[in-house]
Amino acid sequence: MDTSDDGTSFRPPQPAAPAPSGPPSLPPPGSAYNSTPMPPPPPGAGLHPFVPAVGEPTAVVVPVGSAGKRNKGKVFGGLVAVVALVGAGGFAVSKIVAGDDGGAASPTEVGTRLMDALGSEDALGVVDLLLPGERDMMRRPLIDLVDNLKRLEVVDGSASLNKVGGLDISFDDVQVDPTATNVNDVSDIRITATGTASVDGATVPIGNLLIDEAFGGQRPKIADTEPQSGDVDVRLATVKHGGRWYLSAFYSIAENARRAGDDIPETGVVAHGADTPEGAVQAIFDAVGNLDIEALIAALNPNEAEALQRYAPMFIDDAQKSLDDANAKIAFSDTKYSVSGTGDRRTVTVDGFTMSAGADGNEVKVVDEGGCVVMTSGDTTTNTCKGGSSADGALTALGVNENDDVKALIKTVQDAFADVGPTGITVQKVNGQWFVSPIGSIADLLLTELAALDKNELTDIIDGVKKVSQSVLSGDIFGGDTTAAGSDGGDTSAGSGSNSDTSGLDTCFAETDYPAYSACIGAGLADGTIDPAFVAPYYRFVECGVGEQYWKGDVYSMSDEDFTAFALAAAPCFQKYISDGTISQFELPYELSRPDCLEGRNWYNVTDEAYTNRVFECAG
Repeated sequence: MDTSDDGTSFRPPQPAAPAPSGPPSLPPPGSAYNSTPMPPPPPGAGLHPFVPAVGEPTAVVVPVGSAGKRNKGKVFGGLVAVVALVGAGGFAVSKIVAGDDGGAASPTEVGTRLMDALGSEDALGVVDLLLPGERDMMRRPLIDLVDNLKRLEVVDGSASLNKVGGLDISFDDVQVDPTATNVNDVSDIRITATGTASVDGATVPIGNLLIDEAFGGQRPKIADTEPQSGDVDVRLATVKHGGRWYLSAFYSIAENARRAGDDIPETGVVAHGADTPEGAVQAIFDAVGNLDIEALIAALNPNEAEALQRYAPMFIDDAQKSLDDANAKIAFSDTKYSVSGTGDRRTVTVDGFTMSAGADGNEVKVVDEGGCVVMTSGDTTTNTCKGGSSADGALTALGVNENDDVKALIKTVQDAFADVGPTGITVQKVNGQWFVSPIGSIADLLLTELAALDKNELTDIIDGVKKVSQSVLSGDIFGGDTTAAGSDGGDTSAGSGSNSDTSGLDTCFAETDYPAYSACIGAGLADGTIDPAFVAPYYRFVECGVGEQYWKGDVYSMSDEDFTAFALAAAPCFQKYISDGTISQFELPYELSRPDCLEGRNWYNVTDEAYTNRVFECAG
């Protein structure tokens, strides 16, 4: 196992490579729980054994023209280039020697070194390429996150921050094409290659908590997969800083959003911090109170908001005019703060404030009084600490029936987080000034909550959620029949179907070939241990004969001609179930519900947004 100098290890998310054999995640796209039919994810998402550990970093930058669909060609670009950029973004910088800020000599070298690092699964090589502010922002939270996941046994001890457990990646025919922009310090690069990935099931780092709670106490058998190949085609942004070129996640987002013909501003909004931690938060209140967008952006941590601050002049005037035209007003007063922490990173807690806001003659006043919020609008006053503030009152207001499982879950969660540490707004000192860190605040909140948990508490919460889920399915919570099993209300045992859940799917997910998986699903549907609503129709109706094509992922790589023939042949079998009311149209992917809308193309491999919009509009 590879580890960094500080003892951390790296496991980036599984790639969106062509699907290896295996069942889909739960609930599958196209089920009753996903009304917009989309391609089911390959095994490696959701609850399937190939799942990346809960809470692991995920890709942020989307390949150009992805249009929200899984594309077996270009999404392989998101496979690793972006995963490394954001997921591996700041781990264990101790390998970067003092005085060496990393980076590369040119944009082309950035792309080449990125692919070399990914091909050798070297996260430290990727870290060396990230823009220093982003690298520093991501490093510690991600290290702490993985440490917590290990402590809670969500992942096992082999989970590594610089080696993907169970995954092998390689690249061939790598080409990096730089494209200059109108400014000298930002250059786009397009990386194309053929990527190959395979899975070694025995080394996927599944923790004991998942084994116990999701897989019945036995480690699932994860089959090794043959190498699967796909095209990498991704556009990223590089930024020149201190004479070196770096990758940037946030500049990449901005560049993908920038319209052709628009110029990058030579200079952006100048970051302006405060002299004290609480002053940084007060600057945000002041900017909101003055409805001043530029002041708001300037008060944000430049490590996180450098790209936003740089690109802000492209939109800020129009945004400010729209806000001014709204004729709104907002004012804050009586703000009270407490500060915790040491060093250049602190937590500021807002202990109290008064806010008045209004527009078009309507006004609302909000007063935070020691944790109780009093809101006044016209003649109506609401106090969160009076009437309806208890758990019972809140549940009743939501239409939740009296239910012991719900009450028990609430108490379990409250007890688990009773010892949570200070939470609030994270501020950071950058170049001698204090700034608010929005991303840091979210990360610190998550980590503070995780730190308050131990494995037993997390297990109790999971067990409580399972019980509440069964109550929902049986109708005991939201307006259903609350009659206990065995009473005159009738049988509510698992075999009756009213309490059928997804437990049978846990067993089916462990199957490594389609016939065994299909047989398992069929048996679970027959004996009531699997709710049909959790099974995609192409697996549920075996007589239609297309389940294996979805299982293997063949559907997503078909040529337009083969895909159209497949859809036209398969659709009638499913449409008869729509006609008799067994399923709804929206439980099916479009090729099985409305193949006429696809214009003779395999829509999974099309990145034309106009085409995608036409498909959505046609299918209704």
